[in-house]
Amino acid sequence: MCCSLDFLVHFAGDTLQPHAASILQAVAASISHPSDLVQTAALSVIEPLLPYMTDAQVPAFHALLGALLPCAQAALVAQNEDLLGHMCQVLVEVAECPAPLLQPCLQQVLEMCMTIATNKHFESNTREQALQLLQWMAKFKPKQLTRHKLLMCAIVEALCEMCCEPTPPDYDDAQELPPQKVAAQALDVLALSLNSQHVVPACWQFVQAAASSPDMHRRAAAMMVCAVSAEGCSEALRKRLPQVLPLLLTALQDPEGDVRGVAAFALGQFSEYLQPEILEHYTEVMPGVFRLLGDPNHDVQERACYALDAFCENLEPSEILPYMPQLVEQLLLVLQNGKPGVQEMALSAVSSIASAAQQAFQPHTAVMLPVLHHFMQHPGKEYLDCRCRAIESAGIIVGALGAEDPVISPHINGMMEVALQGFSLTDSPDLRDHSHAMFAHIAKALGEKFAGWLPRVVPLAFQSCNQEDGQVADVDDSDDIDDDDDIVSDDDDSEDHGGGRHFNVRTGVMDEKMSATAALGSYAKACPHAFMPYVEQTLSTLAGMSNYWHDEARAAAYDSLQKLTLAIHRVFTPSTSTSVAIAAAGPVVLSEQCRVLVEAAMPSLTSPVEDDVSKVAVTAAAAALGHLLKELGQGAVGPIHLEAAANMAKALLENKAMCQEAEDDDEEGDAGDDEELAAEDEELLAAAADLLPALALSMGQDAYAPVFRSLHVEPLIARLKPQQPIALRAIAAGAVAEVAEKLGARMAPVVPTLLPLLLRELQSSVSGL
Repeated sequence: MCCSLDFLVHFAGDTLQPHAASILQAVAASISHPSDLVQTAALSVIEPLLPYMTDAQVPAFHALLGALLPCAQAALVAQNEDLLGHMCQVLVEVAECPAPLLQPCLQQVLEMCMTIATNKHFESNTREQALQLLQWMAKFKPKQLTRHKLLMCAIVEALCEMCCEPTPPDYDDAQELPPQKVAAQALDVLALSLNSQHVVPACWQFVQAAASSPDMHRRAAAMMVCAVSAEGCSEALRKRLPQVLPLLLTALQDPEGDVRGVAAFALGQFSEYLQPEILEHYTEVMPGVFRLLGDPNHDVQERACYALDAFCENLEPSEILPYMPQLVEQLLLVLQNGKPGVQEMALSAVSSIASAAQQAFQPHTAVMLPVLHHFMQHPGKEYLDCRCRAIESAGIIVGALGAEDPVISPHINGMMEVALQGFSLTDSPDLRDHSHAMFAHIAKALGEKFAGWLPRVVPLAFQSCNQEDGQVADVDDSDDIDDDDDIVSDDDDSEDHGGGRHFNVRTGVMDEKMSATAALGSYAKACPHAFMPYVEQTLSTLAGMSNYWHDEARAAAYDSLQKLTLAIHRVFTPSTSTSVAIAAAGPVVLSEQCRVLVEAAMPSLTSPVEDDVSKVAVTAAAAALGHLLKELGQGAVGPIHLEAAANMAKALLENKAMCQEAEDDDEEGDAGDDEELAAEDEELLAAAADLLPALALSMGQDAYAPVFRSLHVEPLIARLKPQQPIALRAIAAGAVAEVAEKLGARMAPVVPTLLPLLLRELQSSVSGL
């Protein structure tokens, strides 16, 4: 009967909808049947029924769940993995249904899933399936999940214990994840999706006990739990860093290579997400990483290079300088003797060290550049990632030291030729991505001397921007992990807000397009006169990229658009004598060529406040707009565009931009990503605040003073209220100060209102205000 129902529901669901309650009763009866074949057939009916579920059918479905749970218990006793796996798949489909089908039984359902997941006798795939519902609820219905506080604590504890399991002897990494990685993946999702208060206490209790366990699997699990909670629970872990870091540094010296490797991975995660507090411990961290660079275990070496890369990236030159000789020596040894995966991470570490050290890297360029050149032209497919990283490193070193450096200068032509050859010899989006970035670094270093390369690099940038994306597939998070290092990954992120331009899945082609878009702006800025033949096509390309589906590519387009406009402005600036006359007369008069660019650029930079849901993209647009207004000067931009810019600033200050309202509309969001959102809020408000003095300069004091009073004072007052976050109050106070500097005596009407708020901030004992 159930097989027939399955067929009928698939092909005549609309007709059967009035009978849904009766069908659910029949399915419930079949699920209680002693035959697992009948039970399986009954489960197959549920999924096609879900689109027809309304609130009227919810009670009948709850009765079905009442039959499903005893059936699951019996299957557990019978060790019927196939039936249990099928149940878990169906429950995820049920959770996705808009009707509240799981709510009254959610705790019992999750307890059943955790019982399956923690059963060591089951296959890894079955256990992974059992955790899918938990992960889905964490991502999309976190508030429903966190209502069950005791259950959540038990779940986190159980996942920590799963992390302790050794890899099964018959494990096939091509077919499945081992249990400890399945658990780590689930913990990662919980940490990213839920408020840290639901994750950190149980994790920390486990880590404290397991870190000193005589069992190496428990010690490794302690480090893995630290690693996967670093991103999602970064704020809570920052506060515990003085207690956690000693455990991690001790694990770096563990006699077992597996423990050392996971500890190095955890250190890399801490270095990425516990900024800036982790940097305060550089004198303790650096020696520990040095030891691992010479570790006999290649996996440990690779993760040590990753930790070094992440940690050194944000160090000050004075902090990294004492370690430079030993760093370079150790990395050269790895680059000469390591495996390709280790060498790739070592090359990435070279990039971070050069970026952090800046001029302090100069004594080491003579020994490093030949090594980079070797990897830049390595033909082996297994060395493609190394080739990309070497190109990246070369660009960063040129950018840090300048093209006039006597050691670097002779190598620049060779670097350019090798990277250009890669476009014709290798079809690799990653290689093209890093090559565009290197070209941009060299263009910045050479300035007008880069002009000779434009006929070769600009068409390549156009090709990259205009190529087809190919098929963008939805990302299945369950398949993201095939190594410890992939458990926490920022390479794949989805953000579906509806509408093509707001669906973000990171791909190699996307990165290539973003780098090419940014490179076009760098070329225009570096050698504006030589870039003139490419202006029209660049403008068209940037217009397309400003509507691209990924926010980082749109952000690059906005930045390049202002660079292109300013390049035109520099090329067609009036002669010196005319400039003096214009300055004496007052407002700037734009050339016809620049006016055309301004007319194209201004709407592209002001419209994102109304139609872009990404804070990253809107921040870039506001920053580009502010910079453009400042550089063009008073009177250069017409009143219609200035009105749009003033309204953009107002909307951002009032939290009424589309990207801000889209976040407010997310009713199911929990606080797991609060810190990331706070950082985005700060950057967005800072860009909006920078618009105010830019508007004062562009409009002039007399014109901007009434605009400031009517549009911007009240939002700034609201931002200065005590209940506002400290960082946002600081930005608002800084904006008031900058506007006051521009307006002078014209600030007088608003001083009585603003001064008490500013004095209160001055009296605040909170650091940073």
